[in-house]
Order: sequence, then C-alpha cells, then structure tokens
Amino acid sequence: MKQLLSFAAVGLLTSALLDPLIQSGLDKPVPWPRDIGMFVAGAVCLYLLVKYRREL
Repeated sequence: MKQLLSFAAVGLLTSALLDPLIQSGLDKPVPWPRDIGMFVAGAVCLYLLVKYRREL
C-alpha cells in the first residue's frame, strides 16, 4: 500500500506540473480542471502517506 501511494503521489504531482508545459508547447489549450484534479489527488496521496506513516 505504501508503494502504491508513493507511486500515485509522485506520478500525479509530476504530471499535474508538467502537463501545462506540454500542452502549451503543442499549442493546445491547457485543461485546467484535469490538472487541478491531478494535483489534488497527488496531494491527498501524499497527505495519507504522512498521516499514516506508522501504520503503513
């Protein structure tokens, strides 16, 4: 479970920060709701990792 949360947190936060750069480089509109959703989901995974670090 710890590895899954770690992978999800890193993957979601990284993609949420890099996706606007990629989309703007391709001259496409940036899908802000998707990027904000990915960032929030990654932050929640990171929060769960910190809050339950003893149990995981």
